[in-house]
Amino acid sequence: MGEARPQQPILRQGYLPYDIVLNILARLPVKSVIRFSIRMFKRLPDTCLGQLKGVTLGFSYHPENNDYKVVRISCLSLFTHEIEVYTLSSDSWRSVGTTSLTATNVMFYDKNHPLPIPLVNGALHWVSNAVEGEENHWSRMIMAFDVNSERFRELALPDGSVDENTFQRFLALFKGKLALLAWEHREQPGTQYSIWMMKEYGVIESWNKLFVVPFERVAHCIAFTEYGSLLVCYINDQAEVQGFKFVLVDTETLHEKKDPDIQHYSSVATFMESLVLFDGANVVSY
Repeated sequence: MGEARPQQPILRQGYLPYDIVLNILARLPVKSVIRFSIRMFKRLPDTCLGQLKGVTLGFSYHPENNDYKVVRISCLSLFTHEIEVYTLSSDSWRSVGTTSLTATNVMFYDKNHPLPIPLVNGALHWVSNAVEGEENHWSRMIMAFDVNSERFRELALPDGSVDENTFQRFLALFKGKLALLAWEHREQPGTQYSIWMMKEYGVIESWNKLFVVPFERVAHCIAFTEYGSLLVCYINDQAEVQGFKFVLVDTETLHEKKDPDIQHYSSVATFMESLVLFDGANVVSY
């Protein structure tokens, strides 16, 4: 009789246990480690606020503490907000209150969707309205939340971006800079966007109008790619079976580059590459 061979271990549920993954990664060179794609996500704990209404969320990385944060703003009424911050290291929410605001009577827009809230220069940014002065004058501005100090500061919108011909304004990340997309009135059928970029962060005079992108169909801007192409979704497209179509647009030539072959109506989320593995409660692997 031949020598009995040891049986190979059988993997259950389609993935390695967490402690074995850590052991493997610790022995691999960095170039090998970055090839791994470990599908893990963490369910966040319940809110520390009394109630949630008209919620807008921002995701950020805090480089000074090598930590991740989620900022949640709950708009209870027109000018009544509650603000909380989730920190990954503590796995908990903290209320930061409205004292972090630099102005009173501020109304946050939750209409940046489907674009994610942009993280630029260590701050998350929202288009906002504020009532100022005894005459209750409405002014539009950008509220920037510094993830380090956990306080807001005001930034002005570019001149010419606030007028009666602008339907809606969105903020985005464009080649590492803060950008504003203004959905404007167009004489011909279709959609038109003016795109501005703040070349030097915090310097209002550095806002620069880069280009105007006209579309012959109804188009929603979804996001900019890392290289500056614009991901657009044509909606109510009669030529498409799904009723919509995603395309990539070259912002320099304004030509459609290619069909990204997105089969389902989708939104874009912010992500950051990391070798950090989740641990603790409410962690799920698949």
